[in-house]
Amino acid sequence: MLRLPNRSDPLLGRPLALYRAESHRIEVVYVAIGKMTNRLAEVKPEDPLEFWLPLGNGFPKNNAENKVQHTILVAGGIGQTPFLMYCQNRQERVSLLYGARTASLITCMDDFRQLGIEPMIATDDGSKGFSGFATDLIEKVYQSGESTQLLCCGPLPMLRSAFLIAQKLGLSCFVSLETPMSCGLGICFGCVVPYRDSENADWDYRRTCIEGPVFDAYKLRWDC
Repeated sequence: MLRLPNRSDPLLGRPLALYRAESHRIEVVYVAIGKMTNRLAEVKPEDPLEFWLPLGNGFPKNNAENKVQHTILVAGGIGQTPFLMYCQNRQERVSLLYGARTASLITCMDDFRQLGIEPMIATDDGSKGFSGFATDLIEKVYQSGESTQLLCCGPLPMLRSAFLIAQKLGLSCFVSLETPMSCGLGICFGCVVPYRDSENADWDYRRTCIEGPVFDAYKLRWDC
């Protein structure tokens, strides 16, 4: 969570993914679209900022118990931001499918190329790359016979579409939700989402800021 200090408007912080972290600095990426992010864009070098981190969980790691041969990353809008550090030192094949409304909103792709990952880009208006949605590219890169997982971050309609494709192909699918958060500490319960541990369990709720923001897509409710 990031907040502008000594200000009451906006009062609350905003949840932002860590794009890059080093011993002496961290980087976040955002689009200046609202009051908070426009004021954040006015911050000058050495101006103070308030952070409380780390919060929540992350995407599952590939290990002996979760041996994946192909990871498909699906990102929409600003949803590429949690994936750069995830992609470092990957052993499996990685495909990054990135969607934006138009070419002028595409960003950060060269950072992935430096890791040896060539993004597949989709734009709603066809101004760059594939004309359509990032989710339309999933079946183009999926290869049957490979142990494959789908990791997604972006707008809710994109996440739902990705989950339905994963369900059809029988793939594991984890999504990072962009649910609005207030406290970031699990106190206010303002960021809860419907959740259940199994198909036979009753629906309950989980806090995106503490139990998330990454969830097994099969345990979320997509029809509400």
